[in-house]
Formats: sequence, C-alpha cells, structure tokens
Amino acid sequence: MDFRVYVIVEMPVLDKKYELLVPIDRRIHDLITVLKKALPELSDDFYERREPVIMGKTTGELYDMNVVIKNTNIKNGTRLILI
Repeated sequence: MDFRVYVIVEMPVLDKKYELLVPIDRRIHDLITVLKKALPELSDDFYERREPVIMGKTTGELYDMNVVIKNTNIKNGTRLILI
C-alpha cells in the first residue's frame, strides 16, 4: 500500500512554497529528484550547480539523502526547507 505524508516544502532561493503528498517508502534523495524534474523553476542555475539539501524548518535537522522518509520525523504537516 502506498502511504503518503502531506508536507510543505519551502524554497527560499525561489521565494516559493509547495504543498506535496510524498510517499513514505522513498528516500530523501528521490524526493529532491522528483522536485527538480517536476518544477521548472528548479532547473534554475542555482540548483544545477549545487546539490540541494532538505532541512526541517522547526527542528533545523538536515536529512541524510539516503534515509527512507518513514524512518525520519517527517509526518503530516511537516514544513521542510529546500536549500
């Protein structure tokens, strides 16, 4: 069964927020890859030259790219920052 969590991803570089349903059985790296493909703004020169990092907005925790989302503290309503 494909369980998902509702998250809000903020991108300070683009000054935008996106609300997403994210499958919990995927890695953080997969989330960033999907964001880069789905959002044309992410093909901007800033994100092409750097590897984006996901960070918890309230906790300040940097998430390891290889961790599966269900093994993190990311739950429904979590606010994330893509930097």
